Amino acid sequence: MKNKISLGVNIDHAATLRQVRGGLTDYPNLSDLVKKVKAGGGEQITIHLREDRRHIQDHDVVTLCKKSALPINLEMSVSEEMLQIALKNKPAWVCFVPEKREELTTEGGLNIIKVYTEIEAMTQTLKSKKIKVSFFIEPNLALVNAAAQAKADAIEFHTGHWVLAEGTKKEKYWKQLVAAASYAHELGLRVHAGHGLDFKHAKKIRKLPHLVEVNIGHALICYALELGLEKAIKKMRDHLK
Repeated sequence: MKNKISLGVNIDHAATLRQVRGGLTDYPNLSDLVKKVKAGGGEQITIHLREDRRHIQDHDVVTLCKKSALPINLEMSVSEEMLQIALKNKPAWVCFVPEKREELTTEGGLNIIKVYTEIEAMTQTLKSKKIKVSFFIEPNLALVNAAAQAKADAIEFHTGHWVLAEGTKKEKYWKQLVAAASYAHELGLRVHAGHGLDFKHAKKIRKLPHLVEVNIGHALICYALELGLEKAIKKMRDHLK
């Protein structure tokens, strides 16, 4: 039987709208949005606390980790500052992601081999505090193996390249996703996926072997402008069934 795919909703870009005015407004209220996410069938809230604080702010992390009606998945860079914030606020999950100050959004997966010593130690520290850990990576077998060696609970595959590709390139990326997901499952890792997923690709990603979770943000916030957030999430849930 095919795994049920849970939907994590990334609300970073709701915070972006608030920060466009320099954080001088209290809307959109992220805590209110969490309620709409839950009503629509979302099962997790994903937020990325960036070094430059371009959208999610420190007070958002504090408030959401304390009061959210849904588990919090905190995306963060491999840094001591972020580790201490996670340990203090205790989200349900931490997802280690790459981060470059100049990028518009996360442009690819984290090279965990390059930061293996740091990420292994941080993973052990987080897990000792009952915080589950995932790594946001490209569908690469060597990276999957490194994630297992570092004792991650899950890997989240970067789907952005697959979403944007066409023709034979799209088929190539899909085969890489399938192979990496199968290998991750063999090694005992949960399989998550995210980045660039819209309604059309949600229908397709559900066919990925062993997939148990997707995290979707930008598309849902955009769809919400027309449909409302709750209806957009319900529609996304339907596509994932």
